[in-house]
Order: sequence, then structure tokens, then C-alpha cells
Amino acid sequence: MTNYRDEMHACEACGKPFVFTVEEQRAQEQLGFDVVPPVYCPQCRKTEKLQPGLHPGIVKWYSTEKAYGFLTQAEGGEIFFHRSGVSGDPEQTLREGAHVWYEVQETDRGLQAYNVHER
Repeated sequence: MTNYRDEMHACEACGKPFVFTVEEQRAQEQLGFDVVPPVYCPQCRKTEKLQPGLHPGIVKWYSTEKAYGFLTQAEGGEIFFHRSGVSGDPEQTLREGAHVWYEVQETDRGLQAYNVHER
């Protein structure tokens, strides 16, 4: 197990300093992500859109009856996804705990993952 410590970083959006906590670092490690500090402070993470491109995530849960679920994001938090946004083999991609890549789009209900596929 790695010995982590709180680290100070500056937010790329607002420039304010923030702490990348030991708890955040351990959570990334436990979820199987590389331990990388977020580029935004906690406040900006709530309001900033994710950068374009692929993002790593883990399927938190998926309901076949409802055809949607949620992904755990590497930088913390969750993001909604619908079955229509899944590419590749749904049997493998949608199992709980599966490591996936996804892109993000703005919808009338907020951010949503699409192009969800296996890592």
C-alpha cells in the first residue's frame, strides 16, 4: 500500500489552491485508477464541463430494465449513461465494476456519458 499525503494544487479554471486529499488518492487507487490529482478544485468540478475526449470510469451499476446506469469517474463523482450511449459488447461493458472509457456530452438534464466502451 502506498503512503499518501495531502497535496496542494492550483485549479486550472479559477486559479484557487485546493487540497488533493489522501482520501481522494486512496479512492482512485482502490478503484484501479492511476492516482492523478484533479485539474479543477472541488467547486469548479461541480460547475465545469469535462474536457473533450475519452475519460476513464468504472460501471457503478446498470439496470437492464431501465436501460441506464451510472459510472464512477476517476476525478470523483458519478455520471449518468443510457444504453443507447454504449458501444461495443453490452454484456462485458455494462457489468458492475467494469473499467470503461467514455466521452461526455451536455444534455437538457445535465452531463451524460456516451461512447461508453471497455478499456
